[in-house]
Amino acid sequence: MSPSERGRASRGRGRLDAVVFLCALAVLTACSRGSPASPVSPSDRTTSPGRAWLAVLDAAEDPNELDTRYADLVGALDEASVTHVVVSPSACYSGLPSRYDGRYVLGVWGATEHAVRALLDSAGARGGWIGAVASTCVD
Repeated sequence: MSPSERGRASRGRGRLDAVVFLCALAVLTACSRGSPASPVSPSDRTTSPGRAWLAVLDAAEDPNELDTRYADLVGALDEASVTHVVVSPSACYSGLPSRYDGRYVLGVWGATEHAVRALLDSAGARGGWIGAVASTCVD
């Protein structure tokens, strides 16, 4: 490698080090900010990272069987809430009862049980099962 190539490589490495340092600093700053502790009811507790609350409204062997109920649910929610409605294989969630094994589930998810129940209330829907789950599938 010629001296000029070594110089360019060194400058590139220096820029990369600076970018990595700034990203690490931003993450540490964001993580260090917090809000004062406030009383939390059991249903307002969030789950651990990678986990969410899920209300299962229906289940079927064929996801097409859930189309009508899905459309009704999405139609009953405001636009910002429809991203919380899912039709997924039950295998995509650890923590579901075994009665859903091998089936597709229609569900509403949120960070807290309270958030899930609020979505159900706003849609006038009832969940057959509500609990904390971990999503094991990637969209």
